Amino acid sequence: MRNLPPLSGLEAFEAAARHLSFTEAAKELNCTQAAISQRVRGLEAYLSRQLFVRRRNGLQLSEVGEAYLPGVAEALNLAAAATEGLRGKNVPRTVTVSAPVSFLNLWLAARLSDFLNDNPNVPVRLNSAIWTDPNAELADIVVEVHDVSELDPHTPHLPTESLELVCAPALAEQLSTGTLQNVMNSSRKILIQGRHSVWERWAAELGINLDGDVPAMKVDNSATALEAAAQNLGFVVTYSSYCEPYLKSGRLVSWSKATVKTTLCLALTGTPDKPLWHPAHKVLEWLKHEFQKEVRSG
Repeated sequence: MRNLPPLSGLEAFEAAARHLSFTEAAKELNCTQAAISQRVRGLEAYLSRQLFVRRRNGLQLSEVGEAYLPGVAEALNLAAAATEGLRGKNVPRTVTVSAPVSFLNLWLAARLSDFLNDNPNVPVRLNSAIWTDPNAELADIVVEVHDVSELDPHTPHLPTESLELVCAPALAEQLSTGTLQNVMNSSRKILIQGRHSVWERWAAELGINLDGDVPAMKVDNSATALEAAAQNLGFVVTYSSYCEPYLKSGRLVSWSKATVKTTLCLALTGTPDKPLWHPAHKVLEWLKHEFQKEVRSG
């Protein structure tokens, strides 16, 4: 015989651990908060171990709870998937991520190999959004630029962005020999057209007039603008998250005196409309972890 606790206790523990809330777990499992609490306490009694540290401001997994959760979640997911298969339901397992094309190219692509190495059987589809993604409603996970003041406090997001003035090293000497306004007057600006007018925000903060003698080049995304700048075609103002790979490689340089802080950030919005065993939830949890790492390091 298998030495197993009641399934209801395992379900209550797994849901409460994901949400770190008995109330949210109760909503998901369509029962009362008291029922969740009772089931978890029953499981703790069965195991003779405490799974949560109960605090005034919420729950925290104990060391035992953290060790127990991955196995319980995997077992419940496998049972759910087997049940769906037996009932003849064929739920597509591809995980679709909708995000700005520049985020996909300049941030996600450099990190995605870690997830795929650990999860080689998870098919991932990346939908590029330029301004907006017409297929965003079909995505499992959506990343968008938002003002941090618009977000729910629990919405995972990267650190708020700074606007960086960047250019190829060959152009950088101009910034040390002339005033910023004079350089902007006589140089080509690579303007990124989109929902958030980064050049205008940057210029307004620094009191810079964007009119100049050289016609601007206009592009529709930061990835194209940064590559154009790396080819010595002009100056770009863009988000710090996007230009970081170019700065690290030395293909572009920034002028720290022209950095402008903003309240804009890249945020994970919504949750996958898929069963909990679906790999979309794995991708979401991995992205949340990566976002949290960036916040801690920032």
